[in-house]
Amino acid sequence: MKVSTATSIVIARPREEVFDLCTKDDTSERFFRPLGPIAGVVKSEMHAGEVLKTGAHRTITMTDGVVLEEVILDYTRPARHQYRWVGGLKPPFSWLVRSGTGCWDFTEVEDGTRIEWSYVFELRSPLAYPATLPVLSLFKRWLVQGLNAIAADIARQSTIAAQPAAGQSSA
Repeated sequence: MKVSTATSIVIARPREEVFDLCTKDDTSERFFRPLGPIAGVVKSEMHAGEVLKTGAHRTITMTDGVVLEEVILDYTRPARHQYRWVGGLKPPFSWLVRSGTGCWDFTEVEDGTRIEWSYVFELRSPLAYPATLPVLSLFKRWLVQGLNAIAADIARQSTIAAQPAAGQSSA
């Protein structure tokens, strides 16, 4: 049995720029912080010699000590970044979930770029479904927190770039 959640945000920047920031090596550790029992990301690193592309593998180290092995299912710049991990969670989450698949879709919209981040979890058993619902709700808040952190960083960088250099007038 599978359960899913998704959220989206519009960022007032070009799609290529948003895609590149969201898929950079250090993005996960910079923006995905713990939220209650949902761990944050300490480090995201590609396996030796691999680059981020479809079929590549990376290791994600979480703030609770969990180490997830991911496979990149789809890396189509600047439209989609999809990945899947199996196992590695600690109880109580490991009692509920067998694997997770995350997907970032980037779409050009009038105001910039829409990011839709969806997640599908494969449950260990249909009996886990009721216990999964509150965790899924909290996980969606974790996704929103991460996207909001990315949007705030892009807005801050845009503001810095728009300011005149020291000693220069903006007139």
